[in-house]
Amino acid sequence: MYKIQSIAILATATLMLAACGNSNQKKTDGSDTATANTIERVRIEKLTNGTPGPEKKNFFLRITDEVKTDSSRIYTTKSLYNQDTVGAKFEIIDFIPAGIIDGQPSDDVGFTKGKIKITSLGTQSNNLVKALGELFQMPTSDGFTKDVVLPNVFSSNKMNVDLSKKTAYSFKLFLENKKAAPAELFFNLDTYKHGIEFSEKDPSFRAGLLSALTGK
Repeated sequence: MYKIQSIAILATATLMLAACGNSNQKKTDGSDTATANTIERVRIEKLTNGTPGPEKKNFFLRITDEVKTDSSRIYTTKSLYNQDTVGAKFEIIDFIPAGIIDGQPSDDVGFTKGKIKITSLGTQSNNLVKALGELFQMPTSDGFTKDVVLPNVFSSNKMNVDLSKKTAYSFKLFLENKKAAPAELFFNLDTYKHGIEFSEKDPSFRAGLLSALTGK
């Protein structure tokens, strides 16, 4: 077992504008599984404010689309790096158990595998790998793997994850790979601000992260 280390939507000015906005949105509820939930007029932003180099990096991906299934939410995410759109798809299982019990991290219930699944969007995910390689000063011509990336997940939350709520959840991911020890990442999902953020625990995991995302 791995060791555990430590928008509000503005009211529209007129009823006509509100009706227009609602007409473009598909609702999801308990009886509506696998239905796309449109995130209206999302403006994708920069992947990072960091520059290539050894300093620890923080990355942001905007949720541009959401699909609700019987047991999970599938989030399509995108951002910009230089002139390229980058992104990936994340499926997150609902009701991931809390990993912090009585104020202490719990190895017994905190760790799960397969609760977060990462898959490719094609060209945009290939661009993500390319961007990470450049930022890490480890350029690569490899694309994003066609396989599902299944990290070990530790839930750094004091309550079970409920994806129907507008709030933020934190996790730590351990990505197995072919080159190094499992790459560790801090991973945050914010269903209120419609974003996924991940950051390096330590630059020493860069080779392993690229290996996990490319499958090589």
